[in-house]
Amino acid sequence: MFRENVAALIKCNNMYLACNRTDHNTWQNVQGGIEESDKSPLHAIIRETIEELGVEEADFKIIYKSKFWRRYYFPKEILNRERFKGNVGQEQLWFLIELKDINKIDLKKSVGEFKKVKLVNIEDFVDIYSQWKIASFYDFCRELNLLKI
Repeated sequence: MFRENVAALIKCNNMYLACNRTDHNTWQNVQGGIEESDKSPLHAIIRETIEELGVEEADFKIIYKSKFWRRYYFPKEILNRERFKGNVGQEQLWFLIELKDINKIDLKKSVGEFKKVKLVNIEDFVDIYSQWKIASFYDFCRELNLLKI
């Protein structure tokens, strides 16, 4: 079974927001599970963006929703975590979000998932991205024609 999840590629000033996780030293994007209280995947990605970056809804805008869901499998060390039990991976619906100003991010107001963020070009983001999640990320970047390969 796959856990339903939303993910966001966040653009700001023609660069992309890379987020460094607090629990291990990997870089990724804003993402999270769809909760029962979420009315839709769109509602879920708005909630996740606010929670994980400490921003207000007025600070960003949804630009694009992916045409289809993407799946990835959890590595063995993730499979045993309580919140993922019973799932072999995640099925993600991706969104492209425009952040109006990186200075609006306040990780002190966030849920603490990330210890730092930075803006990078898309090629550098691919180079530092969490390896076990990269296929889904890479595929979404190709859908947006951000990568040549």
